[in-house]
Parts: sequence; structure tokens; C-alpha cells
Amino acid sequence: MKNNKTINLGKGINLTLIPEEKFKSNLVSIYIQRILDRDEVTMNALLPSIIKSGSEKYPSAREMSYHQDDLYGVSIGADSSKRGESQVITFKIISTDEEYLDEQIFKKVVKYLDEVVNHPLVIDGGFKEEYVAIEKENLKNRIESIINDKGRYAVERAREEMFKNEKYGISDLGYLEDIDKITAKGLYEHYVNIMKTSPIDIVVEGNFDEDEIVEIISNGFDFHRENIIEIPRADFIKKVDEIKVIKEEMDITQGKLVMGYRCNVDYKDEFKYYSLFVGSNVLGGGPHSKLFVNVREKESLCYYIYSSLEKYKTSMFISSGIESENYDKTVELIGEQLKSLKEGKISDEELLNSKSAIISSLKTIKDSLGGSSDFYFSQSMGGTNTTVEKIIEMIEKVTVSDIVEAFKNIELDTIYFLSNNKEA
Repeated sequence: MKNNKTINLGKGINLTLIPEEKFKSNLVSIYIQRILDRDEVTMNALLPSIIKSGSEKYPSAREMSYHQDDLYGVSIGADSSKRGESQVITFKIISTDEEYLDEQIFKKVVKYLDEVVNHPLVIDGGFKEEYVAIEKENLKNRIESIINDKGRYAVERAREEMFKNEKYGISDLGYLEDIDKITAKGLYEHYVNIMKTSPIDIVVEGNFDEDEIVEIISNGFDFHRENIIEIPRADFIKKVDEIKVIKEEMDITQGKLVMGYRCNVDYKDEFKYYSLFVGSNVLGGGPHSKLFVNVREKESLCYYIYSSLEKYKTSMFISSGIESENYDKTVELIGEQLKSLKEGKISDEELLNSKSAIISSLKTIKDSLGGSSDFYFSQSMGGTNTTVEKIIEMIEKVTVSDIVEAFKNIELDTIYFLSNNKEA
């Protein structure tokens, strides 16, 4: 089995190679890191779709499609996402493994990705006005559509309130009030600055010759680099002085309860973090969990309930759909289940089921092209660089006392409740 390898190409660019022979395609991903910043987050959210709309050489979707067909149907994807207090802009291109073709195309594929990323379509010093206008409307629709998914909306609002004075509280989709202020020229100038100053990770996943790939990638991208910004590590320790309780009303049929906790665990203390991870699964990771069994099944207080962790801020959220009249009882019972966990009242069955669920999920990372790329970029971004196999080993070793230790400093920070009942 070939091992992953990371090579520093200089100027704030790292190349990670992930050999994988079971797919008939190769994937090249470019990850561009930015600090989550209220002043640029909306522009960053717009950029991926604009960049993949056209380039100097292929200025329209039709021309891009024709060229992609010439490259045996390569496909390009682009998006932006929030990871802790960073915003990551990602470009990906998937191509057929040369082993299944009559010609070598990887060099052409990289050249095409470089054309799209480093030579976007520019008219009179800015992006094409038509493309910018279209993507502005699309982004507005995406932001406005969040409110239609009340569960997601409640989680977003809980994060916004809990991290109000921290970068993690910034929405990675941006803000409606900022969209109309963005100009085609200003957005292009911002993109040029991003490409000059941001840390960049290139990840290649698939079946390839290592030396050949390193040469092609090293020479294939026309990045213009200047002073590279440093991405600071997010604060993960915070004492809660007062629990925030936010109640909002909306015309809905089912109330949405979200409880946010500060875990106060350093994710770089990996065994402690994965003990926290197992504990969160015991608490609310599925049908076997304490919350599901005791709050949903035994007491019939909710339609759904689950817990989730944010690694880089080591925060935990418990989300539930409830009737408004069950608010007080649900909050109380959730508190009781967490207290039970902190006291080590975890059965062998609960622990085994949680470990099995997590390990099964980890093993699926390699089941699809791209899973490993995103996983290992996240590891690199966090400065941990731990393999899936090593994480599974840690998960298997976690004991009840390890979970108790990991949860001992957890504190409830914010309760957010969205209801249609003014009395809730």
C-alpha cells in the first residue's frame, strides 16, 4: 500500500498526494484558505460560481463544456465553506484515469484547471457583469432559502448568537445587505488579492506516478504569489459567565430547539478530542443514543434529536424538533442526559454501539473519490495530519473514564428556541 505524501512547493503552497487505485478517475482539488471576515465573506461566497462560469480561453459555459468533452468528459466543481474560523474556497476537477484511455491527458487537465482558476474571464478590469449579476441573484436565493429549512435556520441562528463576537458566528454564505454593494471590478480585484496572499493546498487523489505528478503540478499552475497571510488558530477555551436564552417566533408547525455548549477541549489533544467525539455519539449520535432513547422514545418529547461537534471550536450542539409546550421539560431532560454522561453512567452497549457507528462512518471516507482529499486537507488545516486508521485505533481505545474526562469542562452557553407560541 502506497502512503500519502505532502510536499511543500514554496510560496505558501502544499501538494498532497493520495494514491488510490480502486477508482477509474483522478481528482485534483485546490483549497484556498481565508480568515472568516465579515467584510469579505460575501465576496468569497460569490467567487466559486463566477470563476467556473468562464475563462479567458473559454469565455462561456458552452465553450467550457466543449473543451471538457475533448478531455474525455472532465467535470469541474467549486464552492466555499466554513471550517472553524476559516473560509475555504475550493476548486475540483475530476478526469478519467489515463490507464483507461488511449492518450495521456493529465497534463492537459491540469492546464485546463489552471486556465479556469488563474485566468478567469476579465472584461474592462472586472469579471463579466452578466455573470456577476446572475450569481448575485443565485446567492440571494441561497441565503433566503435557509429560512425555508427551519431546522437548519435554527442551528444557524444559535451559532450566530452563541458566537456573536467571534469569527465563527459569521455566516459563510455572506449577507444579503452586502450583495448589491459588490461590483464586478471590485470582486475581481479581491480575487487577485486572494490568489496572491492565501495559503493554498493542492491535493491529488487517484492512480498516478508520483514523480510525474509532482512535476506536472509544480510546473502546471500559474500562481502569482506575494506575502502569504497567516491563518490564526481559533480560540477554543471560553468560560461561560451567563447562559444566553433566545426565543423567536415564526409561523411554523413544529418548534426548533438548539442548545450550544462550549466543550473547552483542545482538538490537537487528539485522544481527548476523540473521547469527546465518542461521548457526543453516546449522547445523541443515533437510535442507540441517550437522547434518542430517553427524550424521543421513552418520553415522546420530540420528533428528532441529535448532537453534533464542531472540531475547530470544540463546541457541541444538540438540536431537536418539539412542540412548544414541551420546551421546559425537554431542556430539563437534555440536561439530565448530559449529567448522566458526565457521571460515567454509560453502558457497555451504548459505548460499543457508538464506537461501531463512528468507525463505520470513518471507513466510508475512502468509498468515494474526494472523501480522502477533503479528510486529509482538514487534517492538514488543523495541524494534526492523522490518518483514518490512526483515528479508528484511538476510537477503539476510548473508555467510559476517558469520556468523563473529556466532558468534565463542558458548559451550556446558548439555548435558542424557534416557536409559534408566544407563551413558550
